[in-house]
Amino acid sequence: MKINNLGLLNSLSFIINSENPENTDYTLAHFILNNLYRISSVSIWEMTEECFTSRSAVRRFCLRLGYDNFSSLKNSISKLVFPSDLRHRDIKAEPDYRIHIKNLVDEMITDIDEQITDEDINYLCELINQDVNVVVLCANNTSGNALRFQQELMFASKVIHVISGSFTTNEILKLLHEEDVIITISASGKFAELSLEFVQSLKGHKFLITGNKAEKLKNSYDKTFYISKDGFSADYLGIYGKYGITYLLDLLSMQYLSLYT
Repeated sequence: MKINNLGLLNSLSFIINSENPENTDYTLAHFILNNLYRISSVSIWEMTEECFTSRSAVRRFCLRLGYDNFSSLKNSISKLVFPSDLRHRDIKAEPDYRIHIKNLVDEMITDIDEQITDEDINYLCELINQDVNVVVLCANNTSGNALRFQQELMFASKVIHVISGSFTTNEILKLLHEEDVIITISASGKFAELSLEFVQSLKGHKFLITGNKAEKLKNSYDKTFYISKDGFSADYLGIYGKYGITYLLDLLSMQYLSLYT
């Protein structure tokens, strides 16, 4: 499923960062990451030979990541698995990157401040503080910010869930109730678009943080919080996804801690 593509690097990174290097899943994840740019031409035979494992072990690994088999996994891997700012930018064409990025970040902070009010921040804090399951859904490029946010809330004894990979097989999502809260973070709206059908199938109240003003997205959520006045569907340098979401979640966590610590 396409939604799993946007969390694939997180799922593979989790295996690399947490499992025994002698485990089969570690070996398979390491092989895929080392061969991402040619994975479409890798056969199941090569995979089993290089990793000294069986076809059944490869299939179990694929199922763990949310894919039916190795063919569907490798066919899903494209530039889409990488953060948008890497996929769209011409890295060699940024000689004045520091000045350019600083100006864009300054403009972005002003934009967010004009759109996200103190009332919005307090509303989100009240949502999170409810005695229900709170889940943050996001793609690879936002997960680091969301995990830091999750840990900051622990200082106020609030435990939330951050899910950024293997969405369709996640047990937390399967066990949600109607009163629970789902907050989707998708700066450009690409993750929100690809996950829309899946998110709508989940139980719970649904909220969206995005810069994409597509009516289809707005109408599919209980409430949408826009981080840009004009709206956009492509965050080419990751200004909003990388820096903007960091800024917004910092405002949110500090307000939450001031209210509930």
